[in-house]
Amino acid sequence: MRRWLVGGVLAALNAGCDAPVPALDPQPDAAPAPDAAPYFEGERYVLAGSHANVVRRLGFISLEGPGVAKGFDLDNRTSPMGERESCGHGDLTDPQGRPGVDNQLANIWSSLEPLVGPQVQALLQNAINEGRVLIMLELAGVDDLKNDDDVTLRVYRGLLRPEVGTRGLITPDQTFDFDYASPVSTLEGARIVNGVLEAGPTILQIPIIILDLDIVAQLHSGRVHLDIADDGTFTGYMGGALNVPEVIGALLNTGASAETRLVKPLFENNADMMPVDGQCTFMSMGMEFEATTAFVVRDAAQE
Repeated sequence: MRRWLVGGVLAALNAGCDAPVPALDPQPDAAPAPDAAPYFEGERYVLAGSHANVVRRLGFISLEGPGVAKGFDLDNRTSPMGERESCGHGDLTDPQGRPGVDNQLANIWSSLEPLVGPQVQALLQNAINEGRVLIMLELAGVDDLKNDDDVTLRVYRGLLRPEVGTRGLITPDQTFDFDYASPVSTLEGARIVNGVLEAGPTILQIPIIILDLDIVAQLHSGRVHLDIADDGTFTGYMGGALNVPEVIGALLNTGASAETRLVKPLFENNADMMPVDGQCTFMSMGMEFEATTAFVVRDAAQE
């Protein structure tokens, strides 16, 4: 167990190149022309009307009290313990008292965290700081970060070997490349109300990084909650339903196969979503994050 890690969303290296556009010579007695906007080489550009953050801290959500955890109502129902549709697993309540929260992994993580939590968190943080797990959260078509009736949230991979500050976290306002080789999750028609955005459902593309394993799994019925601070930074959490046989099968083919066999029954017995013939094969889960402001450069030549 001390060697495995299920985590994150998306990886790698390089930054855009900023340079000022030369100003024209001012006319006699005229005020000096202001610096023009920065430009990028070739067909590279920053998407107009967008606001991006990069996730710099990521972790599994655990219980905050008996039956209480952050998360989402993924199946639009409140399931009591023993209900057939949730394969016997009751729903949780969120910290604000809203029922129907589907986050069965929080129950498991509360048991596993004392044993593997520090190791998992350290491995995941290293992957983020080294640029192997870079999750970009981008709001497009945004007019106001406090209240906006129609924005699009995109979740995708950024490319960079990021600069890390004294706190051991990615520093703000770095320039990342858009990773055209990786999938993009798009949530359209989202609303920002008093600095809070909740968007979904969609399929969130989640990488699983463990030893020699590097795959992208899918979180079905995926949702994202953002709290937008006055400085434009995000905190929040994401959730969805994870295909347990898919993940376990992939883990069994890695150097962590022995540890996977130990936890396999725990994951299978806690699957609580999408029953087929009375058996659930998906498990609800959630991860919380802290993000900081960033710029993302696209390349029209690759589109």
